Amino acid sequence: MNILLIGGNGFGKVHAETYRRLGFDFSVYDRNDQVLNLYRKDYGIHGTYSDLTEALSSNSDIVDIVLPHHLHYEVAMKALEAGKHVLIEKPITGRIDEAIKLINQSKRRNLKFMVAEQFFFDPSFKRAMEAIENGKIGSIRTIIVRDQQRYDAPGWRSRRSEMMGGSLIDGGVHFLELFLDFGGEWKDISCHNYKGGTSLEGEDNTAALFTFRNGAYGIFYYSWSYQDPPRLPAYEVIGTDGSIYEMAGSSLMKPDEIRTVLNPPVLNGTMLNVEWKDVYESEIGGFIESVEKDIDVPYPPENALRNLDVVLEMYRR
Repeated sequence: MNILLIGGNGFGKVHAETYRRLGFDFSVYDRNDQVLNLYRKDYGIHGTYSDLTEALSSNSDIVDIVLPHHLHYEVAMKALEAGKHVLIEKPITGRIDEAIKLINQSKRRNLKFMVAEQFFFDPSFKRAMEAIENGKIGSIRTIIVRDQQRYDAPGWRSRRSEMMGGSLIDGGVHFLELFLDFGGEWKDISCHNYKGGTSLEGEDNTAALFTFRNGAYGIFYYSWSYQDPPRLPAYEVIGTDGSIYEMAGSSLMKPDEIRTVLNPPVLNGTMLNVEWKDVYESEIGGFIESVEKDIDVPYPPENALRNLDVVLEMYRR
């Protein structure tokens, strides 16, 4: 399996480490020679490219795209047109029409296409969904999803044109994955996007109220401008017969080498046992398996399209 990583800096290093852990060799494209030298030295990689056209013309089976958001559509479409299976970091892109074109192109060419959304693979989230689906909290009435931090985003993340928005379309989309998976289809949104004091050109705060079609109500808050924030549960789901939420604070039960994003869930006052699995190995390994076995990708691109649609709807409010 020949893998090409497009964008080796920043979060690309997380993808690179995951390929190393999974035992897959890969080549890498980056326009920065210092980044390419790092891969030659630290990873022993010989297949390095500073020309994108040359990289996409290589014998890669899979192209893994970790680039600024405004480049997602162009590069992903070129990769699909070149007959490559595509894994791309979230968001799928910044426009609905572009996202639909990517999904349709992958289907026409019979190629695998997946957005890298590690929250979907988190063991805590999976365990919480299992408990909810098994009726452990009754009918859902209230959903609270939040994340607050201080992040003066450097480089391209500070520029609205390259982010295609602000904090919501970047980190916030992870938490919308949880929120919408818990809540299902929404009926109404009241949303405020605003600046809280960071260097971002786009918003660094989002506060929203949702009404879901199943009768539940939701509170969503995401911030990159919260100085010295408290550690609060990322999710709380309250039902007619109980509740489930993420345990606040650090988890001492998870092995350090396993990378996750959430702590264990607490169901009706009792912390649940979780089978810890590395979210990036599940995500990237699952995509590779879908290519090898010609099976469905583990994270449906329609989920990423749904998340983008809600982000853009929240921007319009």
